[in-house]
Amino acid sequence: MIITQQKPREEIEKKLEPFEKIVIIGCSECAAICQTGGSEQVKEMAEYLEGKGKKILATLMIDSPCDERITKRDVKLIEDEINNADVLLIMTCGLGCQSIGKITGKKFIPALNTLFYGRVERLGRYYEDCCGCDNCVLFENDGKCPVVIRKICKDCGRVVNYDSKYCDMCGSTNLEPGERRVLIINK
Repeated sequence: MIITQQKPREEIEKKLEPFEKIVIIGCSECAAICQTGGSEQVKEMAEYLEGKGKKILATLMIDSPCDERITKRDVKLIEDEINNADVLLIMTCGLGCQSIGKITGKKFIPALNTLFYGRVERLGRYYEDCCGCDNCVLFENDGKCPVVIRKICKDCGRVVNYDSKYCDMCGSTNLEPGERRVLIINK
């Protein structure tokens, strides 16, 4: 699953300043599970932006926005609204944003930050278990991805890649394995 986090509303507002007519598109899969771009978050964002004087022409939830076949089908439901929008506010991961942007040809603003591929322990608790490195070595590493376990410089505290031999900040070779990222969201 792709783990996302909503950008601060102030940042989204600033990017939306020059635009009046907006269509908001969310994701019924990963972003919905992360509670960053599901139907509730899309509804909340629409209400928030309307309260700030923006005109929301439509909202749309796409089952898998990263699947262009599904996205092509679903955007037809609000084709007129998309054509009349100044910009799309997309509440999906970066893959969904790019897919929607390519299919619609519209300028878009991503409302989420894509963090990592993760495992869901429960809602609000996500573990980074894969970085999609294109060279899976889980078998050779007892089922654990060594790429997501970064190293920490004991001298300056900087986090460096798992395969680093020295710290790129202070030059130290005094590195130790760190922990994988865990995102905990308390609601």
